[in-house]
Amino acid sequence: MKAMVVGSSGMLGLELLKLLGDSGSGYDLPDFDVTDRKCVSDAVAALRPDVILNTSALTDVDYCEENPDEAEKVHHKGVLNLADTGVRLITVSTDQVFTRSVGNRYILESDPAEPVNVYAASKLRGEKAALEISGNTVVRTSWLFGDRGLLPWIISSLVNKGVVTAVTDQTSCITSAGSLAEILVGMASDESSSGLFHCVNHGAVTPYELACTVRDRIKTGVVKATSWGKLALAAPRPVWSALGTERDTELPPLEEVLDQCLQKML
Repeated sequence: MKAMVVGSSGMLGLELLKLLGDSGSGYDLPDFDVTDRKCVSDAVAALRPDVILNTSALTDVDYCEENPDEAEKVHHKGVLNLADTGVRLITVSTDQVFTRSVGNRYILESDPAEPVNVYAASKLRGEKAALEISGNTVVRTSWLFGDRGLLPWIISSLVNKGVVTAVTDQTSCITSAGSLAEILVGMASDESSSGLFHCVNHGAVTPYELACTVRDRIKTGVVKATSWGKLALAAPRPVWSALGTERDTELPPLEEVLDQCLQKML
């Protein structure tokens, strides 16, 4: 299998290249621009990959809110450019296509999307562009972390600064970039893994609850509560976007990846 990894300098892209080894080729700015249709088609023609793994994204949701045209280019037009090459596409999307709970339960692939901000709306259009072609795959995930991300930031803040301020009004799931990369590589080698998937480390939590759990484990630091409303940022956030799945994509639970991250950082 020859895999083209788009967005290869990002956290998830690097994990994918590590797992793929010689079968993976990385593409990212400044040499590769997913929004440039000719650039995409030329790169695919030269590499002739069996599968494209797209992890490219503008992950700053507040920037996207203030720059909707740029978000549209990357998250929708970029996916469309990749899908139009005719190569099987696996593209990563977001939990933020959901806004609130569905009867206080985990949100499944069959539940209707309701984008909460510009970032999510552009990602949803990208999902639809990918899924219009049979055999393509969309993987929704949330709060991705590796050496950086929500969980390492909480741990580092408590250990090094002695305090962390975290929001209480958003519930979702954290996701280990390493765990997700393993799932994506498995999908890349299995053409039957098509359609829509939710992939997170199971365990609904607010950033405040997660920070309190970390504090209780390491026995140091102070956790202060805040809300997105008080922070007055450009983009609204979901109230509840904890993903569940109807498909065979269970990742290790929150407790397991929390322990692993604590051991690694401490």
